[in-house]
Amino acid sequence: MLCLWKHMTDKIILSRNHLPLLKEWMINNQTQYETAQFLMMQERLGFNPSYLVTFHYYHPDEVKKKQLVCKPGKNEFNHHLWNEKPKDKFARKRILDEDALIEDHQQIRNVILRDLYGIKRLNQTWKKEKFPHTLFVYEKGKSKVKYHTHLFLENKNLKYDTIEELDFVFNNKIRKKRRCFSNWKKIHIERVFSVKGALSYCNKETNSSNYSIDYQTSNLIHQYAN
Repeated sequence: MLCLWKHMTDKIILSRNHLPLLKEWMINNQTQYETAQFLMMQERLGFNPSYLVTFHYYHPDEVKKKQLVCKPGKNEFNHHLWNEKPKDKFARKRILDEDALIEDHQQIRNVILRDLYGIKRLNQTWKKEKFPHTLFVYEKGKSKVKYHTHLFLENKNLKYDTIEELDFVFNNKIRKKRRCFSNWKKIHIERVFSVKGALSYCNKETNSSNYSIDYQTSNLIHQYAN
């Protein structure tokens, strides 16, 4: 079990209904702790994803084949902007925009529901039992210059249920349907063997200014009071 006082930098107020955390959980602030508790409750309620899908987003500097380097103390990049195409200028403005990221998530979700689960529209309520529980988590990674996303998928009603099949569909079909995906980084799929371990990995950047979870796009399990 996790010993909270060994990891925290600020005082953590434990929940009255605290759920034990494994040692893999990194807890450095209150928001991170509360998110960890929320994720553990999702697991307790039955969230059991089979796959973790990781995708990166398009960045104009991909075309220039330059390494993304953030200047010390500034949110700027080492590049020349005067010859940049309108498409790239538009993409650059969206790189660290959370609202734009959520828009991308929602479009990606719609493609995934259609291609992997046979759900063409979100208002197809008669197919409610087919809707998978999903979790979209976004991070900036080590570079801090753009987001990438981790997506947890259930295999219930999933049309393809092997790493090889999903890798092909994501990288050869789904990737081509949304322009927001990176042109040079593949979409990575791995099987989830430990739900708690995978959830802890995706909570490492959470703080009061970065909630990590896209609550709007994710299809979470709701807990109802008795």
